[in-house]
Amino acid sequence: MNNIKENRLAGRYPTFCTVELDTGTGVTRNLSTTGVCFTTDKIIEPNLMLRFFISMQKKGRNMIRLRCEGRVVRTHKFANGCEVAIQFTTFEW
Repeated sequence: MNNIKENRLAGRYPTFCTVELDTGTGVTRNLSTTGVCFTTDKIIEPNLMLRFFISMQKKGRNMIRLRCEGRVVRTHKFANGCEVAIQFTTFEW
């Protein structure tokens, strides 16, 4: 039996969308109504407040840019970048 405590407030769904930051870009791993996890080649520190855009497109429809703000709740640094988990404070279509 898996005894790992899950801290997420909402279910996450695998996605592959572009994340646009002031310092560069990234790619989402998963997304929910309360947060996002993405990878980037930049190192981002925990507890930062960030503003960013997530660009997504559904088949045959126009690109949608979701404007987001949130707090970095977790990071995992690796050789060529960072995985970042953000809890949204606001977002709008």
